[in-house]
Amino acid sequence: MQRGPIPLNVHAALEPLIAAVIIAAPWLFGFSDTDDAKVVCIAVGLAMLIAGSITDWRLSIARLIPLRVHMLTDLLLGAVLILSPFVLGFSDRGGATRFTVIAGALEIVTALSTRWDPLEAAGSAVDRQTRSTVTH
Repeated sequence: MQRGPIPLNVHAALEPLIAAVIIAAPWLFGFSDTDDAKVVCIAVGLAMLIAGSITDWRLSIARLIPLRVHMLTDLLLGAVLILSPFVLGFSDRGGATRFTVIAGALEIVTALSTRWDPLEAAGSAVDRQTRSTVTH
């Protein structure tokens, strides 16, 4: 799969923290009175938490979705964040628009910059050795 500078395990570890920031952003950055922006931030943050918790990588609750699907989910969520102020009509709200566009762009850049290596998703060196022996 893709090779980027961000290790997969770093992406997996930081994703829940970033999701929490996105969920809390309306209150942290002062646009909690913009209902559409608030709903988008909460929905995208929850989708990030759910996707991360069911991805086939070391830090998940259940390994249900493959890495490629997770990457596509990240790209989709980034696009939702970028487009939401214009589609939902809160583009006149500076703080909400700046946050969603910047957060969306960062989400897309992060997805494209992550090293989506299935071997890195394995839980330990023993798992990596087993997977490499099985796949070769």
